[in-house]
Amino acid sequence: MILSHKVLPPGLPRGTIARDRLDEQFATLLDVYETIVIFAAAGSGKTVQTRMFAARFGWPLAWLTLDAGDRSPSRLMTYLAKALAEVNPEAPRTVETALEEGFPAAEVAAMLAEGIHDTSLLLVLDDCEWLVEADEAVDALGVFLDYLPPNVRTVILSREDLGGPIGRMMLQGRIARVSGEDLALSMDEARTLLAAHGQGGRDPAPLMEATKGWIAAVAFDIVPGLQSGNGPDVLAGFVSREILARLPEEEQDFLLRTSIPAGVTARAAVALCGEKGYRLWQSLGSRHLPATKVDRALVYHPRFRQHLREQLQARLPGELPELQSRYARLLEQCGMHEDAVETYLEAGELEKGADAAERAVAALAARADWQVLLRWLEAFGPAAVESRPVLLGAALRALYGVRRIPEAQALILRLHQEGVLSDVAKADPGAVAFVGYAMQWRPADALELVRGYEGDFRAEAVRYELEAVAGREPVAPPPGRDWVDSERVYSWGLLVQGRLDQLLRMLPDEGDWPPRSFFRTPHPLLALVWRGELALARELLDEVPEAIKFGAHTDLWFFHEAWLLWAEGHVEEALAAAEAAVDHSRRTLFGWEPCFEVVVGVLQLALGRVDDARMTLADAISRSAASGNRCYAEWGQTFQGLAYLRIDRPEDAARVLRTATEAMRAAGRTLMLPFAAAYLAEAEARLGRAEAASAAVELAYATASSIGCLFVLKNALNDVPGVLRRQIENDAGGTRWRQLVGQQPPEVRKRQPAVPSERVIVVDVHTHGPVVDLIVDGVPRCSRRTKVLELAAYLALHPEGVERHRLQERLFPDADPRRGGNYFRQVVHKLRQATGVNLSRTAHGHVRWADGLYVDSTDLRFERMIGEAYRLRGEERLDCIESTLEMVEGPYLPESELEWAEERRHELEVMIVNAAVDAAQVAVSLGYLERARQAATFAINRDPFCESAYCVRMRVEGALGSPHAVLAEFQRLTTALAELGVEPTPATRQLVRELRAT
Repeated sequence: MILSHKVLPPGLPRGTIARDRLDEQFATLLDVYETIVIFAAAGSGKTVQTRMFAARFGWPLAWLTLDAGDRSPSRLMTYLAKALAEVNPEAPRTVETALEEGFPAAEVAAMLAEGIHDTSLLLVLDDCEWLVEADEAVDALGVFLDYLPPNVRTVILSREDLGGPIGRMMLQGRIARVSGEDLALSMDEARTLLAAHGQGGRDPAPLMEATKGWIAAVAFDIVPGLQSGNGPDVLAGFVSREILARLPEEEQDFLLRTSIPAGVTARAAVALCGEKGYRLWQSLGSRHLPATKVDRALVYHPRFRQHLREQLQARLPGELPELQSRYARLLEQCGMHEDAVETYLEAGELEKGADAAERAVAALAARADWQVLLRWLEAFGPAAVESRPVLLGAALRALYGVRRIPEAQALILRLHQEGVLSDVAKADPGAVAFVGYAMQWRPADALELVRGYEGDFRAEAVRYELEAVAGREPVAPPPGRDWVDSERVYSWGLLVQGRLDQLLRMLPDEGDWPPRSFFRTPHPLLALVWRGELALARELLDEVPEAIKFGAHTDLWFFHEAWLLWAEGHVEEALAAAEAAVDHSRRTLFGWEPCFEVVVGVLQLALGRVDDARMTLADAISRSAASGNRCYAEWGQTFQGLAYLRIDRPEDAARVLRTATEAMRAAGRTLMLPFAAAYLAEAEARLGRAEAASAAVELAYATASSIGCLFVLKNALNDVPGVLRRQIENDAGGTRWRQLVGQQPPEVRKRQPAVPSERVIVVDVHTHGPVVDLIVDGVPRCSRRTKVLELAAYLALHPEGVERHRLQERLFPDADPRRGGNYFRQVVHKLRQATGVNLSRTAHGHVRWADGLYVDSTDLRFERMIGEAYRLRGEERLDCIESTLEMVEGPYLPESELEWAEERRHELEVMIVNAAVDAAQVAVSLGYLERARQAATFAINRDPFCESAYCVRMRVEGALGSPHAVLAEFQRLTTALAELGVEPTPATRQLVRELRAT
């Protein structure tokens, strides 16, 4: 349940005055900044001024008053969603669903912010001092502010600086600050305030001298006796004491006793003060106290309540635990079980707290508030937890939730051995799924446990995934569609079985990405990769907020990114992503390393690192087999077979590939079967087993056709081209196998700008050539302005936009945030000044080119044209590559020393050299020897150590009948490689012998 007074604006005290000066200051700041923070002492007028400002300017208002419970980041997001429900009715459900599925608060914050529709809104967060040192909550708040749309303005009210991301945003110039000095009364305001309190003839000068403009001293008429120079914190205590001293004893007693709750309802007054409580609650509600009525609750000013609590402890120390216990019982009666537990703990009533926790843990588990759960369980002590099955279930959920996997496994096995796990399953059927989650890397044990206890629908999803990964026979997915937090494991089962159609049905509808309610799993994106729909997969993946990718299950996001980069042809980047997945899983003890190591091995093979790949795959196979994860052992064997083929060991390749394909077919795990069967066909052919080879390649084709992944089959056949060549030769006149020709290498990542329409400005970033420049509608604008060109080139590479702070760091890596922000603004100004071109900021806070621009660059044109050339054959391919290479004279952004520019320069040089070598090889095959020599020489000029280019020049000399020239080229290669401390490969030496012998 929600405390409604927290999400409603507080009432205004009597005698409130308009302060035009502050209203104008707030309005001016919010025109420039999306957030302002007001750090000022209690009684400075933060809350009242913000309420008055919102009312005067007609801002639609959302309000959240924080308390101690909001130090929990998930609870903070829950209440923030409730506060935003007026502008986004789906917000509470979005947050509830996200937290149920175990996503960290930072990810939930991103989705919550993005879910706010295009409407003006002023969001006020009051009493934020509760978040001081609550790092996770402040981090989540920082993410929330980052992802808010530009139509939302935020005001943060706090007695203390918050630090963390809020502090960094202030240093970066993204948040404005209003101080206590700004809030202090001016002389005219003091005169007006005195008049509002019936003291119109009074001279404000002594007041201003005594209070330094502190508004609370006048608001409650406690000016006489104040000492000049007292600070606001000292004055706040003085005011509280003076107010309390003026009241009758009975009312003082009421105020002390009712200081326990944050908001005093009539029921709370009766519970804490007996029958007279209601009468006193009504009478005090009309007194001139530092309190307001919010949703039929009396809410004391935080500083006044703090003083009352101190007085309660001093005057009635023996009654405090009993009062807290009474209030906790009332909270239970009202269904506020979580708050009841906290109150019982504060009172030292551990048994009662544990009893209340049995009714509260479901809500905490639903929003994945594992840290609070663990704090409770530790406070209750082992005896209280062990005697309550619901709390034991909460314990195993929480241990898994915070990735203390070994402890979760030990607890599960102990409860199972002691016969207690059945009691836990009866009390909390949902805990059975967490048994499976925690034990999934011990699938035999996990299946025994999950099958042995009756759980809820989540347990069905876990059983299916475990059987799909570790079983020896096919298993059908259970019926149902909404698997909530089990959708990730359910969809993984679909993935390993190759049920791509079912996976794709889990993607959001067209036009609904990112979805307003949380998407639960990245696995459907891999189905798009397997289908070859790379542009769509990239578009969807790039739109996932960074906070989500780098929150829960970061390793899985790296895993999917690696496969997509592999399919796009970015093998080195893919390897980095795969290695990051392994590293993250190892550090978090999540257990996925053997699965992710398979991808590392695949990519090492693609880079020619066969020995490294064999070691990586052997480790993955060994660990998967030992743990009973047959699926990943089969994947490892598949690419181990390819490694054996690369070192010409067809017997070993056939052995492991037969094992893998037979196991995959028997268990219905078809995702990697096209790879395994295609590689097996090559192994069988090398061993002279033509019928077995034919059967294997037919299996590969049939599997790829049935699950809809001919794209993957094309990639597999690209690894073993002899298989496809033989099939085409044996199927003369047929088209089934010919359709698989001409699709490699895979398409490059889509960075192509939209085709320009009429009335657009054409911006062309010339990144290569004697003079790099920025061409706007055909006119050079920015030669020799390196920083402007770096900005333009980087944004051309990222047309979807880049987060402001990330872009700033990429352009000015050595500058601190403040100086970097200043430099960035200067460069943007110079860009606009030189070109007339504007940048814009998206709703997600990304900087990008403004609408109405067609932006392209030399390097992107080169990338696209080379991709198109690779789809051609023969002389068309040669002509296209040669004309494309003419575009890239000189290096990329030659004057830039930025890390990203150097990385891009290296990436392009590799592509350029590879393209030149490809052109040279095509020219040799067509008999154009001089064109081949020129292309190979071009490659060597760009890369003096390019062995394949030297080999082409040797072939040219051999074709011209000059064995001495062949040897001379070989000697040049040997000399060049000696600088690196390496020698030509055995294959090159064999080529020299063959050419000299002819």
